[in-house]
Amino acid sequence: MSITGHSDVDMESASAFSPSEPSVDGVFVSKHNQSAEMYQLFKEDVDALLSGRTAQLEQPAVIQRILHTCENMYVVFEDEKQHLMGDVLLSWAMKQQRVSIGTLWTQQLHYKQLDVIHLQFEYFGELLQQTLSGLTYLKQYFPSASFDEAYSKFCNMAHYFLYYSVIVSRQPPSVIVKCGEAENHRRSRFWFNTEIRVLGGQAFGVEAVGEGNDVKCYLITDDTAKQLLNNAYLEIFESEEFCIEPPAAVFQKKDTRGLRAKFDDMRVAKKVQLRRDSVASKRYCLCYSIRLKTNCGLELVGKKVSLPFAVLVGPKSDVEARLFLERSFADLVRHPLSDIPSHVACTEMADALEMKFQAIVETPQKNTDGPAVVQPRMFTMQAKQHLINRLKPNPQGFIALDNFMKLPVAEEYQLRKNSTTEGEWKLVPFFDWFFKLAEIVNKYLYSMWYDGLVFGFCSKEDSENLLRCIPRSVLLVRFSDIEYAKIKISVKDRNGG
Repeated sequence: MSITGHSDVDMESASAFSPSEPSVDGVFVSKHNQSAEMYQLFKEDVDALLSGRTAQLEQPAVIQRILHTCENMYVVFEDEKQHLMGDVLLSWAMKQQRVSIGTLWTQQLHYKQLDVIHLQFEYFGELLQQTLSGLTYLKQYFPSASFDEAYSKFCNMAHYFLYYSVIVSRQPPSVIVKCGEAENHRRSRFWFNTEIRVLGGQAFGVEAVGEGNDVKCYLITDDTAKQLLNNAYLEIFESEEFCIEPPAAVFQKKDTRGLRAKFDDMRVAKKVQLRRDSVASKRYCLCYSIRLKTNCGLELVGKKVSLPFAVLVGPKSDVEARLFLERSFADLVRHPLSDIPSHVACTEMADALEMKFQAIVETPQKNTDGPAVVQPRMFTMQAKQHLINRLKPNPQGFIALDNFMKLPVAEEYQLRKNSTTEGEWKLVPFFDWFFKLAEIVNKYLYSMWYDGLVFGFCSKEDSENLLRCIPRSVLLVRFSDIEYAKIKISVKDRNGG
């Protein structure tokens, strides 16, 4: 099953996460123009009424017209709000989940899209705040149950909009690995950054009032996270096994990109001695306690929960593989803590494998090394196709995720216990073969990989066909399909052999 219509084996993949120019959201522009036009009708009548330009006999008719405009305005505002929440932000969050398995460069590329989304939220928030301001004056000078009702409806809309404008803009990694049991290894091996960000909010004074406010962070179990889905005011208790450092951050506004609370250099620390298997099957989340105020009396109080992750006392590749599948394919944004599907499309799997390989290759060698933000090498279309074929897609172009975890694709020779010569060949599943090759590139072939001197994923037959097309002597360095953790070199000598 081909994942594209291209045949050029050297063509770099058109990854779903390659850099691209930001596109104009034509749907938002259209919806916002509708909202702005409707608001202008509302504003003109309200200004005429409050300024005294409307004769007393005409006031009842103008008031009725304002109320009618409010009804229509609520519909178009709700439509714009739903687009921002249900299309723009939801799409961004779903992609954020998928790219969270990738390199920091890939994640940063996606993060930058929030700047445009932030402006969209500002534009809508400004209209919403001005509408509430107008209704406040109408309630004061022309008190009526109708204006009270209209104000209440728009106030509820604003509260919903503002609360869900507060997002986890940087997620924790899918796996946090700890080292050993020694006292100086009680903390996780690598630090990571997370962030809470407020999109828009300036018109409602969230930035001015919220700057300097604390945000507390707790490490919770997925059971607690499930309870929070039904009760946002649930009292939070930290995990008994681990705690998170640092436990708090402060909202700050340093530029035009809104209010942000940055949790830098986060690590997980053990509270007690733990066995590796005792926590490997558990999932944890970060829970951020939010309390913000607005200039119109609304309070934004609640908890924001990160994507789930695992905390491992030591390396455990099968758990990491499972978390890779969860982050790549489970619908965690719309259905938190949901299970992974049984099958995924070939193109989705190819993109996910590319990002995971890139991330492993970029893993720092030492815990004292800072992570590099460099553009990763993309897979060729040939490499993606080769990997997909190894996972045995069905005729409809879908791959069973069980194949990723269980399908034997290579063999490893393992010595018998207490023997230095005798052993037997063991079958290795796809995930183990794939992860190990990425680790080998990370440790031993990093420069060669980025210089393009390692061809990578390629069968013996394909490598021979490629070499036949080259008129000079050449070496082709590829990953072995058969032997676990082995590099193969295909050679074409001066005699063409």
